[in-house]
Amino acid sequence: MSAAQLGISEIGVAYSDSTFGSESRIGIPFIFLLRDILQFDQTLDDAIDRMVNARRTCDLILGVGDGKYSSFRGMEYSYSVLDVFDDRNMRPDNVSWHPKIKDAVYWGMDWDCPSYNTVLSTQINKYYGQLTPEVAIRYLTAVERSGDNHLAFYNLVDMEMYVSFAAQFHVGGNVQAYARQFTKFDVNALFNM
Repeated sequence: MSAAQLGISEIGVAYSDSTFGSESRIGIPFIFLLRDILQFDQTLDDAIDRMVNARRTCDLILGVGDGKYSSFRGMEYSYSVLDVFDDRNMRPDNVSWHPKIKDAVYWGMDWDCPSYNTVLSTQINKYYGQLTPEVAIRYLTAVERSGDNHLAFYNLVDMEMYVSFAAQFHVGGNVQAYARQFTKFDVNALFNM
């Protein structure tokens, strides 16, 4: 998250389809691009423009939210493709396991991942209109079971972040981030330290 009320997230794509085009390892590493979005960009449109004009590399699924305008877009990101999605044009499409949901942009674990997408879409529909970070933590990702190493939920309007990390294997209890305790941060307070 940034002081400009932008939030980003990403996951690598292991199961892509032909819509991703080609990959390259020559270009700006995506982690640097994401850092630049948080450091320099003020709006969702700035972030999209930065990605459009970057020399991109590998296959990713990205999300960028803007709390000032209560807007979010998902991106299909590769060396040769940057497609921007909202709830009306999401892909993959024409598959039963990834239904379009009003006001929701989502992917369960990966691009072509029917089992995770089915569970996630079921849970989003079940709790539609009731989603808060607490509900998402308890009833979306904990049921869908993604976020093994790290998991974060952002409330970009109120500048709150909920974060969980995987445990070391020698620690007792659940290891996966989605099954562990989350810590809530007041992001404005952090930026004002």
